[in-house]
Amino acid sequence: MHKNLDLEILSELQKNGRASLRQVAMSLGVATTTVSNRLGTLEETEVIQGYRPVIDYNKLGFGLTVIIQVSVHGDHFPDVLKELTSHRSLISVYETTGDFDVVAVGKFKDTETMNQEIKRLLSNPYIEGTNTAVVLGIGKENSPLRLREK
Repeated sequence: MHKNLDLEILSELQKNGRASLRQVAMSLGVATTTVSNRLGTLEETEVIQGYRPVIDYNKLGFGLTVIIQVSVHGDHFPDVLKELTSHRSLISVYETTGDFDVVAVGKFKDTETMNQEIKRLLSNPYIEGTNTAVVLGIGKENSPLRLREK
């Protein structure tokens, strides 16, 4: 792996995911074929797992963000995790340590929809409990991880 060059390519794509290979190559001072080859390798090794737009969910009517902590009956963890990851309103689901087994981030249109979905989750006999926090303000969201020091 050409770690430094790969990180530079990834950093450029984080700035502009629609940049052409030529634009990335010019920005980094390397040949377009070099960028193409490195991107191919990054895709094959699944470092790059896809290309997606960054969406402002609020502008689409999903103005309510919640953080849901879930406690799961141990033996049924895989089933609960599968259910949570397939839930359409949950955009992130994490296995965690601590008092709760899972933390999920959800986007909802309103509190009524959120309440219905949380009640539906609680109907799963293997979910022992939840703790839900409504996000009052977003300081940073969908921000790329800084891969290099520049």
